[in-house]
Amino acid sequence: MDLLATQHCIEIEQQIKWTEKVTVETVYEMKLYDECITVKQERFPLTSIFDISYRKKPHSQDMGFLYLHTANGVRTFYIKEEPTSLLSAYQQLKLDRPELR
Repeated sequence: MDLLATQHCIEIEQQIKWTEKVTVETVYEMKLYDECITVKQERFPLTSIFDISYRKKPHSQDMGFLYLHTANGVRTFYIKEEPTSLLSAYQQLKLDRPELR
């Protein structure tokens, strides 16, 4: 499997400490290969992915949302940086491989 693109995603967890509430952000990677997308321990075959979309308010420093539209539903991932390389690599795969359209 060839790695085509990676995207940093954010996991947000609220923790209650003794005297305060703390927000902990953990970074992990979404990886696009020529046959699948992997996220942590999950594997999504490209044939089960219908589309990948992205939404973020313009000129905002807030987090954006990366949507993975699969045969099992839509998965949402928090991201801080634009997924330009991931989206363009995925679109190129769809153009090159008719079975992914």
